[in-house]
Amino acid sequence: MNTKRIHYLDLLRVLAIICVIIIHMSSQSPFYAKNLHTTSWIGVNFWDSMVRFSVPIFVMISGVLFLDPERRINMHRVYKKNIVRIVTAFIFWDLFYAFYTYFFETHTIKMLLTLIFRGYSHLWFLPMIVGLYLIVPLLRKFTTDQKLMQYYLALALFFSILLPTFYTTYYALAAHHTMPYMVQLFIYNFQKVTDSVYFRFTMFFSTYFVAGYYFHQAKLTKKRRYIIYLLGLIGLISGWAFSNFFSLRYNTPITPLYDYMSLPVALTSIAVFVLVKELGEKINWTKYSRADKVLILLSKLTFGIYLVHFVFVRILVVYFHLFDHFPNTFISVPLGTLIVFILATIVMYFVSYIPWFNRHIM
Repeated sequence: MNTKRIHYLDLLRVLAIICVIIIHMSSQSPFYAKNLHTTSWIGVNFWDSMVRFSVPIFVMISGVLFLDPERRINMHRVYKKNIVRIVTAFIFWDLFYAFYTYFFETHTIKMLLTLIFRGYSHLWFLPMIVGLYLIVPLLRKFTTDQKLMQYYLALALFFSILLPTFYTTYYALAAHHTMPYMVQLFIYNFQKVTDSVYFRFTMFFSTYFVAGYYFHQAKLTKKRRYIIYLLGLIGLISGWAFSNFFSLRYNTPITPLYDYMSLPVALTSIAVFVLVKELGEKINWTKYSRADKVLILLSKLTFGIYLVHFVFVRILVVYFHLFDHFPNTFISVPLGTLIVFILATIVMYFVSYIPWFNRHIM
């Protein structure tokens, strides 16, 4: 079994958690302003568009670790160690954020109960990743066969990425612009046909789960890597340009290309994964041992940082009025991100020394 540390995954984890914080800093009140024709909204939209690859990257990292046929996976251990830990963390942090919101923000029983049963904003990631862990034995059948894995990803590209991107983009625009009758008729019947296939096997985040392992083991030529980088750049720019243009045109956020399963986000996620893999594998980590130790420490803390960071986001925005003091969000979003990342890292560093917390909630 290959147990050698994969350093580029540590780089990806730290990059992804910083980008998640940027997303959540960008999703605060300025994003939902009544007038979008301001530097404030254009700034948060810019930062949001640049980092949508963060969550797919986390899923791809898990795919590398759980779908590698050379790594023995004991499902009993996965249930006992991974799934139970995530469920415990979800319950703890769900209650934490529900009561935090009740005591420090809304003060309403209705919101308290809503958050307890629905879960707080960013906690959706936990049940999603549990769902992927449950089907690990099935997905590993695909990763043992290169052709089968490619077939799986081809199906996923069409049903999980291309079709959802097409439909969500159409309906986002149709909500603000009356489409020609023939276009409406075509979309209605085309969707009826595709829905009647009832194809769900490769849906949603299992696509990134398998893609993570695929690009981890793929031996890509320089030409193919550059093509991937170019497509990723096109995805990044097109997602931002589309949202910026149509949101300003209709004065309401229009962000179908920010969906994690949209084509632009998928292209960008793959490009970032391949780029960091390429860079990470070129670094002599033995030579930079001190930096490596810091990187590994931060990497180990990322799950805890993910769980706790949102409370610091809310404190900065609600109590310290970050966006009132720094209305230029091109500056305030990265500034807030840096503060939140430092505070969350410090808290989780000390919490990690508490055995029960370290084992069950981070």
